[in-house]
Amino acid sequence: MSFLKRFLAVCFVMLFFVLSLAFEIVDDLGRLVTINEPPKRVVVASPAITKYLEVLDLSSRIVGVTDWDPFALSNEVEKIGNLVPLNLEKILSLDPDLVMISGGFQEAEVAKLEKIGISTFVMNPNSFEDIYRNLMVVGNLFGIPDKGRITAMNFRDEVLEIAKDSYNVPQNEKPKVVYVMIAGEVSDIWTCGTGSFVNQAIAYAGGANVGAPYSGNNGWFPVSPEFVLNSQPDVILVPYYYEGGQEEAVKMITSYKPFADLPAVKNSRVYPLYDGLTAYANPDFVDLVKTLKELFY
Repeated sequence: MSFLKRFLAVCFVMLFFVLSLAFEIVDDLGRLVTINEPPKRVVVASPAITKYLEVLDLSSRIVGVTDWDPFALSNEVEKIGNLVPLNLEKILSLDPDLVMISGGFQEAEVAKLEKIGISTFVMNPNSFEDIYRNLMVVGNLFGIPDKGRITAMNFRDEVLEIAKDSYNVPQNEKPKVVYVMIAGEVSDIWTCGTGSFVNQAIAYAGGANVGAPYSGNNGWFPVSPEFVLNSQPDVILVPYYYEGGQEEAVKMITSYKPFADLPAVKNSRVYPLYDGLTAYANPDFVDLVKTLKELFY
């Protein structure tokens, strides 16, 4: 091969790599996902993920969300139905470059999506560290690595600044806190412990979560009313699910006679907490920590 031919061959290979934007990235299932170019049309099939795209100014690329995504309340976007089973026909009709879903109960949807040729990326954040990492991952995924990195660093710094301030509070001055999620009746309570991002938020805000010594699936587990009674919490956090539901949520606790002598009830420290802050481990974690800090001190 002449020098000119070798030179042209090298130039061709270099040009191929320069023009090709394809790259591979590992998702939260450990799958190696090939991305041919930064996605322009994305279906977000889990409300847990949407906020990551919003804070990275990628909302315009979202072409579909589930019926349960608050994003649809304030944006013109197609609804694709439930989280499981996914409406594959509807998703196909939106011609997405990528579908983003969560792990856990949505994992089985990955194979279905790939079977019909749709590239799928799984995110399953469940901690402050996961949120920080996934902000950078999404930045890389959409071809804006610098924005992802800077947003992640700002997120981390803002949370840690609050946490450092809380660290200076003596342990015996931190309020004992319990998060009480009621499933129908007060006798049916779920709370959070180690492994839950809400447990992390309580700690960073300067609270002593009475559920912290325990754990369960993703840090959540059922407890009895006796658990709450024996804990004698200074603060009870109770979620509400719609605007105007704060009073009803608090009343479920304060009107439950066995809880009448709890310090949190006697001192009017039963606080309603918007469920949107505790439902998903996403960049709103900062707002959750700030809110808790204001409630605790």
